[in-house]
Amino acid sequence: MPVYTFTTFDDPLAHTGSTQAFGINDSDQIVGRYADNNGVTHGFLYSGGAFTTLDDPLALPGSGGTIAQGINAAGQVVGFYNNASGSHGFLYNPNSGTYTPLDDPSASPGSTFAQGINSAGLIVGLYANASGEHGFLYNPNGGTYTTLDDPLATAGTSAWGINSAGLIVGNYFDNTGVHGFLFNPNGGTYATLDDPLATFGTQAFGINDAGQISGSYQTRPINGSHGFVYSGGFFTTVDDPLTNAQTFASGINNNSHVSGTLFDGTDLHGFLEIPMPNPPPPGGTTADMVLRGSNTSPGVAGQYEIYDIGNNAILSGNSLGQVGTSWAFVTLGGFNGSDTTDMLLRNSTTGGFEVYDISNNNITNAAFLGNVGMDWQVMGFGNFSSFGETDMMLRNVNTGGVEVYDINNNQIIGAAFMGTVGLDWQVGGFGNFSSRGTSDMILRNTQTGGLEVYDIDSNQITGAAFMGTVGLDWQIAGVGNFSSMPGETDVIMRNKNTGGLEVYDIANNQITGAAFLGTVGLDWQFAGVAPVHGPGTSDLVLRNVNTGQFEVYDIANNQITGAAPLGQVGLEWQLGGFAVDPPSGAMGSSGSTSQLVQAMAGFGGGSGAGESLNTPPLSAETSRQPLLTTPQHG
Repeated sequence: MPVYTFTTFDDPLAHTGSTQAFGINDSDQIVGRYADNNGVTHGFLYSGGAFTTLDDPLALPGSGGTIAQGINAAGQVVGFYNNASGSHGFLYNPNSGTYTPLDDPSASPGSTFAQGINSAGLIVGLYANASGEHGFLYNPNGGTYTTLDDPLATAGTSAWGINSAGLIVGNYFDNTGVHGFLFNPNGGTYATLDDPLATFGTQAFGINDAGQISGSYQTRPINGSHGFVYSGGFFTTVDDPLTNAQTFASGINNNSHVSGTLFDGTDLHGFLEIPMPNPPPPGGTTADMVLRGSNTSPGVAGQYEIYDIGNNAILSGNSLGQVGTSWAFVTLGGFNGSDTTDMLLRNSTTGGFEVYDISNNNITNAAFLGNVGMDWQVMGFGNFSSFGETDMMLRNVNTGGVEVYDINNNQIIGAAFMGTVGLDWQVGGFGNFSSRGTSDMILRNTQTGGLEVYDIDSNQITGAAFMGTVGLDWQIAGVGNFSSMPGETDVIMRNKNTGGLEVYDIANNQITGAAFLGTVGLDWQFAGVAPVHGPGTSDLVLRNVNTGQFEVYDIANNQITGAAPLGQVGLEWQLGGFAVDPPSGAMGSSGSTSQLVQAMAGFGGGSGAGESLNTPPLSAETSRQPLLTTPQHG
């Protein structure tokens, strides 16, 4: 998602703080109004850094002057002027310099306001008569006016913008206040536009050919205006960063540039907003964290943010954009080349998978991988094909069947059925447990606490080993190289009753050691494992369930070597996952510390002093889980 840069401007002939900007075309020509030192209102055209005054010759200075509202690609300008007989629309031709009056025949005398014009010269606005305010569409080819009344309006309709397809935006009033609308002339339908953050109304002012809509919403009756851009079914607030400012987003062109007015608390200024790409991760970045706005919080629902992390600190944060609330975060991984910060989402209704390529904190591409029945749930990710890519493993919730999908260049390039396993065995994590550099899988028995590791190579189970039993009050939290032994993947478990943390070193499919890390309060929940304090490390990140605070624990040689607060993020933002930045291998391989956070059992942490060593015993179990069977799979 872009960063919005604002440039304010003032007509040099304007009395201080009286410049307002409205419409914009694709050449970034902007029209608006200003008041001079005598209080007379004039229209203006701002183009290439120069201002041109627009005064309709029929306007009377003492009656309100001239206001320019809209401009199209040809430079035609619409607006209205005021004289002794009232307000009248106008069409200005830049080639001839002539002004043509526009008066809707249904209007009371002096009650027509032209407000928007598209590339075909169609004009929209509003007129007033004894029955109230009404929108209109004017076609200059036939000289016809068509009235536009939103069927939900009880106190007036106004049309503000029109694009090349004839889609019209504006606002209407009912007994609850003001609402934006989008009118489609093909079906004659009106769709209400209400920004979810609005508490005192929404107004839509501009629309471009891509259907992006600009406007403003109110969060309080006075001094509470914010700009927005509506795109793809979502509202994004567009506010000038000036403290305590109010933003009125009026026009939007086909480059997604927005024009409007800034009120800085004292004065009015025109502005041009241009979206720019997010800046790349700053130097020293070793990990990325992605958060998702909760569906229960309308202001952020479906939004994604990315945070660059290094040296135990959040170095920068940027918005990635917004996706429909039916799409849930799955993981970060290397689905397109070597970048392990690509984001995989899944539709909770259809089972469809969509991958978003992320580079330098920006979404650069998207690809649909296909639909999979919702009875197949994600187990995890790793280099199961042995091609150095990030592959996906799914499991059937009814049968226990396990299927692996090879993913490369944003495509599923192969699939293999690996067999079935009893549903009382749940995934614990993926890593290089066999010490062969492969992506192996740990399963845990939900009845006994038994741990079984499966070696995976070339999409096949090549071996299995039972590692022992751990009491069920100990839950698997995450995997990483906590022992600092090169290439090793270890497991952290947490006691759900005490908050104790225990690390188990694993090599050659055996637990080779164990160490108690200490106890942390249960109000701290597991967030992930990532190289937070430096490249190649496996540090533990926790989050407080009450405050949203993130805390990192640096781990080396099976010891906590340091701790630092990363910062606090509102609880309406849910954790997505972590990834290595820059990338260093496929997920689940010996060269990557990127973990599938949501596949691990939740646990807390953050407050505790270490206790005396109290390793939960591992016991031999005679009823080992058999190797996965491989029946025919259709």
